[in-house]
Amino acid sequence: MASYDPMSPEVLADPFPAYATLRTECPVHHHASFTPPFFTVTRHDDVTEVLRDVGTWSMKYGPSPQYTRGSGLVSDPPEHTEFRRLFIRGFTPRTVGALETELEQIAGDLLDQMAPLGRADFHAAFAYPFPMTVIARLLGIPEVDLALFAEMSDDLTRTYNLPDPHASGPARARLDAYFQGEIDRRRRLLAAAGIDEPGEEHLGDVVPNDMISGFVVAEYQGRRLTDHEMQWVLLLLMLGGNETSTALLTNVVWRLLEDPVRWAAVRADRSLVDVAIEESLRHDPPVLGLFRTATREVEVHGVTVPEKAKMMVCYASANRDSTYWPRADEFLLDRPLEDVRKHLSFGFGHHFCPGATLARVEGRIALGLLLDRFPDLHLDGATTRIEAFNLWGRATLPLAW
Repeated sequence: MASYDPMSPEVLADPFPAYATLRTECPVHHHASFTPPFFTVTRHDDVTEVLRDVGTWSMKYGPSPQYTRGSGLVSDPPEHTEFRRLFIRGFTPRTVGALETELEQIAGDLLDQMAPLGRADFHAAFAYPFPMTVIARLLGIPEVDLALFAEMSDDLTRTYNLPDPHASGPARARLDAYFQGEIDRRRRLLAAAGIDEPGEEHLGDVVPNDMISGFVVAEYQGRRLTDHEMQWVLLLLMLGGNETSTALLTNVVWRLLEDPVRWAAVRADRSLVDVAIEESLRHDPPVLGLFRTATREVEVHGVTVPEKAKMMVCYASANRDSTYWPRADEFLLDRPLEDVRKHLSFGFGHHFCPGATLARVEGRIALGLLLDRFPDLHLDGATTRIEAFNLWGRATLPLAW
């Protein structure tokens, strides 16, 4: 399988046949022509083992194919575990549940703008601005900066396919500088109020009650978070709350409309909304795979993986592994919800996605409103995929109603 290239046009267009071949013929693949070279595991058991064994497979060099200096959530236990406790409070089911009315309002306003048009690109009209607006509000990004925020996010993900370890540097520096400006703005408000030791009691009073302010006033291991730690967690929030949620929305609508029988089935039985979302996550995961770094030389299926080598952990392939999923390549609405929720699209183990609850609620609200307000929704042309090789979603999804 030396000819397998995740950046080739054929694989970018539809990576799943290549994954099936890898699972059968080459469970550990080495992609030598990328800089840096990386390995890929594709079988369900191997993916879960890499994610489980944090002693051998480290997150501290970043989740991308390039080497980065992570911190906070981009780290290994115990640092990651302690930092996650600080971070997760904004994404508990109770916290997300309290946001549902606001989420419905944001989604409804966007659909109000769509309705008179008769046709639109769903990505541009709804799937992109909905989660972008949500995560920007949670973070505390000013509404006037939404377009800039989106532009910076897109600039970063466009670098993922480039075989240059420094390609993402300028885009990342621009985002860090933007986040630093928001961090500093809150610090100035605290200083102007004469507050030397800020705490949660100052949220909503001296500084806005948002996640950026929460990180500024937080204590971690008896100290304040560093700028680097805050920049990393804000970057992950932006990408996780924007790019991946957008892909979930485009993917589930795309698959339901691809076969009108599916759309009609969900219209007739709203209990299938949650099944459709979970089956979409399994069948078309927004993140095809993320990366870990070997902490030591290790042998996997007879292949020697050197210390410090990058390993792509292919969630998408694991989700289509026929030894684990019956009729794995089919999009089915009759899978039991408790079974299909076992997909790996939100990861597994220590680094399970903390925003999973929010993504699911956004999907349920969006799909429910679409079914109510656009019962005759249908595809209106060919779709195109997003650019990043390890992400999976529709860059365009033309619809009519």
